[in-house]
Amino acid sequence: MSRRVGAAMAIWAGIAGLWAIFIFGGHVEMCLGPLGVTPESCRAAMGLPPLTDVDRFMEGPGPLIVVVASGWILILLAAWTIRRRRRSAGQSEA
Repeated sequence: MSRRVGAAMAIWAGIAGLWAIFIFGGHVEMCLGPLGVTPESCRAAMGLPPLTDVDRFMEGPGPLIVVVASGWILILLAAWTIRRRRRSAGQSEA
């Protein structure tokens, strides 16, 4: 992996991290009470349905991991394609 590819991957991780901080950061629980109040009991007290697996995924680090991993895969794919085209162009001219 070249320095440019590594730098692109680091920059992408930084951008995705900032995105996650501003989009998903600052979550404050809506139900305050004594110790031992769980999110499940808070949702039940408010009359909300229990969380689904998709809800838990969206509230955790899942979206950030998906965004970072897909960006890294695209960066590596682009670097591989560019390197392959340069090598094939150099071989045909020689």
